[in-house]
Amino acid sequence: MRMPLHSHLRRSLVGSAALGIILSTSSLSVTAQAASDGKAPARPKTVASAVTIEPLPQWVLPVSGYHLTGTFGASSSLWSTTHTGLDFAAPLGTPIVSVTDGVVTEAAYDGAYGYRTVIRMADGTELWYCHQNSLQTAVGETVGAGEVIGEVGATGNVTGPHLHLEVRPTPDVPVDPYATLVEHGLQP
Repeated sequence: MRMPLHSHLRRSLVGSAALGIILSTSSLSVTAQAASDGKAPARPKTVASAVTIEPLPQWVLPVSGYHLTGTFGASSSLWSTTHTGLDFAAPLGTPIVSVTDGVVTEAAYDGAYGYRTVIRMADGTELWYCHQNSLQTAVGETVGAGEVIGEVGATGNVTGPHLHLEVRPTPDVPVDPYATLVEHGLQP
């Protein structure tokens, strides 16, 4: 008599998925022979094929040679509401890179945000890169973590050159970029 060990396997797969590993198990099978005649059970047999591990997207900091000057939620006469992003002050023209993989959905001048690039991640989260000196992407372009998308600038409502980074799980709801970067293993 054969007894499937699917529940143990399922727990292992769910545990792996919780750690951010995606497994494809279309042809993974684990079975064990149970003795029905009172003899010790046979050793489990494992047959595995087509197990694919897909890594989570890489994350990187958007600029180098920076210092943080404005944090999420801060209040000041500089903003009409509380500050909705994280400001990376850096020299004018410093390259800005995408913090992770995504698709460019906007790349244009946008009032107080100056030159802004919006990148949508696979889960729908938008990353806003604002106050750029120049844009180096186009709408519809797929970008990877670390790929140059623009340059630090001083366009829009600014007091000096910096990158204003916003993280928006939905277009109208910004969340703390600092916390998001830390969650992905970075220390801004």
